[in-house]
Amino acid sequence: MITYNNIVNRFERFVEDNAFLKTFTHGSPSGVDLEKFEVYPALHLVYTGATYDSTSKTYSFEVYILDLPPDKARKIDNQTQLVSNAEQVAEDILADMMNGDNVFNFSDLYTVTSANSTPLEETTSNSLAGILLSISIEVGYTFDSCNAPLKGVTPSGSQIPSGGGGTISTINASGMAIPTTLSVGAVTLSFPYTTDLNFISVDLQKSLSWCLSGTLSRNELRGLNSTATVFLEYTLSIEADGAGVIALQDVSSPSSFGISETFSFTSAGTQEITLSGSITNESSDLVLTGLTVLSNVTGKASLKSFAFTINNQF
Repeated sequence: MITYNNIVNRFERFVEDNAFLKTFTHGSPSGVDLEKFEVYPALHLVYTGATYDSTSKTYSFEVYILDLPPDKARKIDNQTQLVSNAEQVAEDILADMMNGDNVFNFSDLYTVTSANSTPLEETTSNSLAGILLSISIEVGYTFDSCNAPLKGVTPSGSQIPSGGGGTISTINASGMAIPTTLSVGAVTLSFPYTTDLNFISVDLQKSLSWCLSGTLSRNELRGLNSTATVFLEYTLSIEADGAGVIALQDVSSPSSFGISETFSFTSAGTQEITLSGSITNESSDLVLTGLTVLSNVTGKASLKSFAFTINNQF
């Protein structure tokens, strides 16, 4: 499930990526304070609560988009322009939520159920002006206890959630023979085709699933909740026999980690490459993951390490 923390993080990223906005804050309405904003324009996010029904949860937010005019002598004209600018930012947020999927890309597991804006014009001498965007976001919710962190229950409770809710599990390996399985809590990473392979080195110009078939022998990550998020990071050593281009892409299913990287060699040599990506699992309790390596030069690809961080959100 999409959590309050997830939404705050996306608004913060929107401000970071926006060419107009300069400052992001969140918290109570009292946080909308001139003394707390060092640089304008600013966006302040206020969480006003949530409502529940049998299948969904609706978050409600107030989004303050505020600016100070460059010239206090022309207060009315300046405030008109600031309100217009802020309203365009509010519309950019709504457009990305509803259509763009650039920042607010929660894998389409949410709906904007209402949105309205109110102009804000400060009557004091500082002439602060902008927009208050009120918005409601509906997400799926099934009252799933999800292995609650309680003692004396079956199954036993998981660790206290951090960073947005859910059971945090980390599976990693480095410089070792790949075992048949690695497990942390309810999550198991299975390598069904690695009976006699070590931490692997194979020829380039092949499809790999950590150096096996990317389409037939992908590795299985099991024990996931249907809305779990998974972060993958692994390091490869690429040894090229000459100049050429090597393309690496994950072949995960049912969701993609979004890894697609291309590396160029101007001559023979070795590069150590770290790749990372994340998914929100939508379909089942497992994710199959692998890697394809496409190259126009001969050489070797070696897996050095990998790590999965799994947040079984609820």
